[in-house]
Amino acid sequence: MQHHQRGFSNQGRNPARATIALVLLAVVAFAGMTLGYQSFDPPVKNASIESGEVMLILRGIANAEHPRGQLDDASAIEYARRLGYRGEVLDVAGGTGAQVKMALDRIRKDEGVTALYGFSGGGYAAQRIWSQLDGDERARIGKVVVLGSPGVDEDDFPGSTEVVIKGDPPAGHMAGPKVLLESLGPT
Repeated sequence: MQHHQRGFSNQGRNPARATIALVLLAVVAFAGMTLGYQSFDPPVKNASIESGEVMLILRGIANAEHPRGQLDDASAIEYARRLGYRGEVLDVAGGTGAQVKMALDRIRKDEGVTALYGFSGGGYAAQRIWSQLDGDERARIGKVVVLGSPGVDEDDFPGSTEVVIKGDPPAGHMAGPKVLLESLGPT
């Protein structure tokens, strides 16, 4: 009875099997390299993540399901991340003096806050916050984003270097944060 050896050492007897094994090995190696690939293209503000720059995110008004304010938190945070900020959502509903006070305290205590993002009622809060900031605080806030807050426009943020104002998309008011994120294109 003959005992046939199996595996790579028997390549001479079954070249098709050896070829298939090498092709599979190459495919696995290529897949591993591709999955581990990271683009060398820096995000818009790559250094800000290391330096701790924060985009302060202001939720909309509360409802029964969202007592701390309505917002697609994940889309807003990802938007901030994709621009190179660390997104921080204030855990308080928009349209309240409490949100404005919390945001002002946060901005005044942390010079890392360099951007504002206001959704719906949070957009109106961003407008009130801006009006209460002094010149140095305004100079530090390099970007202001307002979504779904009719009547708020760029003129409400004098001295800001970059203001993004977006109305409600065709998909509806609550889709605003997701549509804004998607406007940045694929990652």
